[in-house]
Amino acid sequence: MATTLDLTSLSHTELVALVQDLQSQLTERERQLEELKTRLGERMVARQPSTEATPTIDDGPTPGSQEDLLAQLEKIYPEG
Repeated sequence: MATTLDLTSLSHTELVALVQDLQSQLTERERQLEELKTRLGERMVARQPSTEATPTIDDGPTPGSQEDLLAQLEKIYPEG
């Protein structure tokens, strides 16, 4: 539970100690954040499928791509 301090009642030495403690906590939190960001980045890389290990199968154009739409139009309205 957080305790509220009356900062006006603290001596100069106590204020300096408090600021140093808060700076130390902030540095530790920043270190933890960087560690978490690194872990997250490693997980994201690990989850990405490897394009080199998996052979690609060309089943035609990607659905919704321009080639796919043109192929659909050619089926609907063949030349001729």
